[in-house]
Amino acid sequence: MGVLAKDNRQLLYIYSSKSVFGKEMLAYANSIDKRIQAIDICEESISQTVWLEIAEMVGVTLGELFSPEHPDAKNVGDVSDFIVEDWLKIIEHTPSLLQHPIAINCNKAVSIKQKSDMMIFSEELNN
Repeated sequence: MGVLAKDNRQLLYIYSSKSVFGKEMLAYANSIDKRIQAIDICEESISQTVWLEIAEMVGVTLGELFSPEHPDAKNVGDVSDFIVEDWLKIIEHTPSLLQHPIAINCNKAVSIKQKSDMMIFSEELNN
């Protein structure tokens, strides 16, 4: 059983306000016919347990949710040998590495890498 609240009538949008793309997609998220709960991880922390659940829902590793090539990652170092605990520490201390926002509705979740991902997700929600 997950700890992440999943409401069919609500879109949970997780993004970093330091990501231009994340802020752009927030406008698209607001246009979806659902109540929106936007979480800016630069302002509001998400528990480690919830991050693990999000990665599982999206179907990726924690490292795949974040962008180690981001300029803020210069102090992160080589991430090739990172384990889950390492990523959880990085997420806590460098939330700007979330360059691709995450949209969650009920049991569906997607990491939005391009504008079309949000449009496809929106269409799936309406079907």
